[in-house]
Amino acid sequence: MEKKIYLQKIGDLNHLILKKLQTDLKQELKEFIDSVEILPNNFPLDNSDFRVKRNQYYGTSLLKKFELHIKNKNYPNTLGVLNRDIFSLNKSNEPTRYVFGIARKIINSDSTRVALISIIRLKEDFYKRRRKKRKERKRILKEAVHELGHTFSLKHCKDYCVMQYSNSLAEADEKPAKFCQTCSEKLKNSIENLS
Repeated sequence: MEKKIYLQKIGDLNHLILKKLQTDLKQELKEFIDSVEILPNNFPLDNSDFRVKRNQYYGTSLLKKFELHIKNKNYPNTLGVLNRDIFSLNKSNEPTRYVFGIARKIINSDSTRVALISIIRLKEDFYKRRRKKRKERKRILKEAVHELGHTFSLKHCKDYCVMQYSNSLAEADEKPAKFCQTCSEKLKNSIENLS
């Protein structure tokens, strides 16, 4: 299997965000992947996934539609990026307040690896604060790496690792963009098993 990550614009995302993320992912994941490619066009948001009372998109439904789209195009490792708020269901099947991202659980080695990140809550202007572009760019990178880690079967980690669970912006800021040694080895093994 190719060691390539594909980035897909979802909805009205600024294309420059994808260009910066492409550069950052190439650098951060260079020991694991060969390239990062931005897919042409964009994947449209489906209004049936929008929950008016919550003013959010249902991430799980959106992810399923995105996965079907990606599978038909044969892009095996794809991260969708959107500038809309999303939520999912927790382990008790109750809606979360929000999530920064969501990834498909891998069933077998032939599964399409697909994930989404929502950047809206990673930006200062969501909280009506002055923009901090470098900080926002780092947050987007961390959440992208985190969700891509899930697509390669990595679970949440309690070490100082990008796979730490982020339940708030402060937690997202505190974790590194890198994998800990254990997660790094698991990721290498997962990728090698695909080859």
